[in-house]
Amino acid sequence: MEIKVKDLRVSYGKTEVLKGIDLTIRPGEKVFIGGANGSGKTTLLRALSGIISYAGNVLIDGKEVSSMKRKEVAKLIALMPQTSDIYFPYTVNETVLLGTYASAENSFFGTDAKAVQFANKCMEDCDVLDLKDRHLDELSGGQLQRVLLARTFAQRSPFLFLDEPGNNLDIKYRAELCDKLNTWAAGKTGDIDNTLVAVFHDLEQAKRCCARAVMLKDGKIVFDGGINEAMKPEMLMKVYDFDVTSYSKI
Repeated sequence: MEIKVKDLRVSYGKTEVLKGIDLTIRPGEKVFIGGANGSGKTTLLRALSGIISYAGNVLIDGKEVSSMKRKEVAKLIALMPQTSDIYFPYTVNETVLLGTYASAENSFFGTDAKAVQFANKCMEDCDVLDLKDRHLDELSGGQLQRVLLARTFAQRSPFLFLDEPGNNLDIKYRAELCDKLNTWAAGKTGDIDNTLVAVFHDLEQAKRCCARAVMLKDGKIVFDGGINEAMKPEMLMKVYDFDVTSYSKI
């Protein structure tokens, strides 16, 4: 099962943000999506997840994502957005249980015993089980980020799309995040190899979590290859228009 993108274009009003993206993401890959602010990274993840309108094709297992039902897409793709996009008035427990909706057998909140048990495991793995009765607006930025990660894992989808998962996390949790993602990516969901696609601003974190890099600039792919090649000074200068290497050793 792979995701195949052909001539993907996305516009906001009259502004074209993605300009003819061709991309294939294969099962088991760990892909870093890089680029400066405004290059189209978040838009790409949203289009691949089918939550915004697009022109062109986004095919998963040969099916057009935009024509699939939301629950059908959710069984395959879990998207963790940036924290700033989340304004739910739910408790931590309710939020993570929402992640089980695609795979739960019963109610909207996934209250069957297996869903509850798995949600508790995801909260424990992300070190937020002790916060389960707190409301999201009572959490710190780092706590909220870990809750969203737990909810994403709770979805049990083989394709994991993460938009800045390291936001608001301290050094300890950033390191633990990479360990969790690498462990998850080495496994399977059902009989499908787990596949990670992630946007990072922290390039060191990207190197620890990913093997392939897709670099965007002005809505187009300017590099698609090995992560080490992407981190060479000349490529970073091309992508970011900035001497990244001199500013921060990576």
